[in-house]
Amino acid sequence: MNSNREKSKNKFVVGRITNYLPSMLIAISLILVSVPLRAEDGQYVKTAPIRTEPFETRIRTFGVLAPSVEEMSFEIPGRIERFLVDEGDRVTKGQRLAVLDSQDAEDGLRKARSNLDNAQRILDRMLKLHETGSIQTSQLDDIQAQYDQARIAFEQAELNVARCEMVAPSNGLILQQNIDSRTSVQPGQAVYVFQSDDEQWVTKVHLTDKNALLMSGGAEAEITFTPYPNDVFKGQVTKVAKVANPSDGLYTVEVAISTQGLELRPGMIAEVDLIKASDEDYSIVPFGALLDVRGIRGMVYVVDSGASIAREQNVTINSIRGTEVSVLEDLSGFAEVITHGHHGLKDQASIIVTQ
Repeated sequence: MNSNREKSKNKFVVGRITNYLPSMLIAISLILVSVPLRAEDGQYVKTAPIRTEPFETRIRTFGVLAPSVEEMSFEIPGRIERFLVDEGDRVTKGQRLAVLDSQDAEDGLRKARSNLDNAQRILDRMLKLHETGSIQTSQLDDIQAQYDQARIAFEQAELNVARCEMVAPSNGLILQQNIDSRTSVQPGQAVYVFQSDDEQWVTKVHLTDKNALLMSGGAEAEITFTPYPNDVFKGQVTKVAKVANPSDGLYTVEVAISTQGLELRPGMIAEVDLIKASDEDYSIVPFGALLDVRGIRGMVYVVDSGASIAREQNVTINSIRGTEVSVLEDLSGFAEVITHGHHGLKDQASIIVTQ
């Protein structure tokens, strides 16, 4: 009876093993597949070409759009007599914007004209006397100098009368009127803020010292605005501050923007990509090739052309752009860099390159 019971038990165990055998085989297969495949002659890796070329650096920042404007003022002191345009008016080149009381300037012009006429009569008479030898050349020279002074004074008086009128330097828009009463003004005191149709728009961004130095050579820019998501506006760095802002230690950079025929308005937020190509060539590798990165230091495995040996190469990071890295070391002597299969790899190890 015990013998029969043992046989039944064995049949039960064998049946259970038989039932679980397919699952066990699948599990073993998965374990084997998960083990990295190695050939006797090398470790399997993937590589990418090493490029040597100028490296384009992009710095993304933001700024507020502002027009490139000119403050319109008188060049002589005086009292404003009339305003001929208002804030928001469009004007044409040569159009009068405002005028000063010109009474004093016109009085000065009449006096200067009288003095010049008198000096001309004296000079004409002295020229005739000099021709007859009645006066010496030095005497004529003195009279000539007096006439020249009278002529210069007259020209200045004419200019002062003309300067009593403020005119538009080009077609454009009166953005702001700073003075709206008939008051006395000094030379250079802003009366209007004027934007020429020919002027570009500008935005100011703020950069660290490293980036400010990089972009000071005249960088190009690409700008986008939310109202024009599919349009990229061209721009260029025009000014870089020589001194950092004391509040944050950043450098202010001015970027001129071409409107490209589209309407822009002050206060729009500009997303600015500053672009600068390096003046020299750098070795460029994929970011995935970098190992053991510590600060700007790292390491890559390079491969000789036609060789099957991995060589360890220490590198210094120059700049990172997206998925690419430029390094200071010259890697042009190597064809490729290893991007996958680093785990367990050693210097001078044999490798097999796969696709």
